Parts: sequence; C-alpha cells; structure tokens
Amino acid sequence: MKEKISKKDKIINTTLKLIAEKGNLDFTIREIVLNADVNIASVNYYFGTKRKLIQEIEKKFSKKYAEFENILKDTQITPKKRLLKWAYSLVEYMVNNPGVISIMSNKLFLSIDFDSNLELSLHETNKYLVRTIKEITNINEGEIIQFKLVKLNADLFYPLLFIRDFVKLFGFSIQDHESRSKYIKSVIDSI
Repeated sequence: MKEKISKKDKIINTTLKLIAEKGNLDFTIREIVLNADVNIASVNYYFGTKRKLIQEIEKKFSKKYAEFENILKDTQITPKKRLLKWAYSLVEYMVNNPGVISIMSNKLFLSIDFDSNLELSLHETNKYLVRTIKEITNINEGEIIQFKLVKLNADLFYPLLFIRDFVKLFGFSIQDHESRSKYIKSVIDSI
C-alpha cells in the first residue's frame, strides 16, 4: 500500500523538483499549485510566502545535515571509514534532492543568509571534519588542515553544481551510484 504524503510535504517536494529542473529559485507559487495538485490556500496556509517555503526547505535540510554530522561523531569506526560514510550519505542525499543544491548555491552566490540552524550545523560539521582529517593525516598544522577541509568540501560539492550536465563536462555520471562511489572514494583517498 502506498504511503499517503501530506500536502505540506507534497508542496515541499514539488518545490524541490521545480528548483532542480530550473536550476534556480525562479519559480512561482502558481507553478507549485499546478504541479503539486494542491490549491493556493494550502500553500498559503503552510508557508504564506515563497521565502518562507524556501526557509522551511532549509530547516528540513538542516535536520538532515545534523544526521550526517552524527556520522562524524561516531568514533566506533575508523576515521577514514567515518569520513567515507559521511561523504557517501551527504552526496547521495544531494544527488537525490538537487533542488537543495540550487537553494544552497543560490544563497552562497547571492550572499543571502542561511537558516541560522543550518549555519550552526555547517560550522559544527567543519569542526568534526577537521578532527577527522587530523586523525587520518596525523597533521596538526592549522593552515594545512584548513586547506584540506576546503579541498574536501570543494571536491564533494563542486560536481553537484553541474549535476545536469555532469556527463558532458566530466565524462561520467555523478548520478550513477557506482561512479559516484568511486569518485567519493578517490576524494577521501586524496586527503
């Protein structure tokens, strides 16, 4: 039996799909209404404005991102396996939710503030990433660790910006699970 999705989630999912298709935040509430098969009153009831809808998506991503952070906190597995698991989980989520990529990149490029919880999560995750990188490399020099942190983030997120044209640009599909796994492993191995 198919699980019934709430109107609120239907609106969020449709918004993410529209953003992914367009590659930007240039969608209208009318498009959401038509594609989600809901009425405008539902969109207004749950979100009120387009901005609040995007903020709700950020909050949802922020909660998911905190789950990824928990992977980095798990000292029961080796640092390299921990980092691999974190990277696989995060990139898998982003590949399956490309609308989130567009929201985050638009906010970065346009210097628009992030949800404060997401910003806090990003900072906390970076602390755990630094710790994990230090454990893997045995390097304690602050600047070099920071360079490795930036490189790790760039290596994981840069390809996601080009998800629609990835094959044309890079010759393999980041959406293909096997290729994605090999790529992520090569990124972690390069640390």
